[in-house]
Amino acid sequence: MEGACREASHAGSWYTGNQTKLDSELSGWLSDAETSQGRARAIIAPHAGYSYSGPTAAWAYKHINPEGIERVFLLGPSHHVYLSKCA
Repeated sequence: MEGACREASHAGSWYTGNQTKLDSELSGWLSDAETSQGRARAIIAPHAGYSYSGPTAAWAYKHINPEGIERVFLLGPSHHVYLSKCA
């Protein structure tokens, strides 16, 4: 699955649909985020619309050291169907 990429399903609603503006926003939030803690092995980060959660999510992701990462595990809710267990 390396290199797989899916179409951005919420572009223009929860974040800008303009690629240049999105890149600028994400880069700015990551640049502004200071690492005030040690490097994280796990994070819990918000995923609301970037205009609401972008700076907070950037702070969380800035604490990840990507060196040596072999596996990433994402756990999140389903926003479209009811599930009695994890999505």
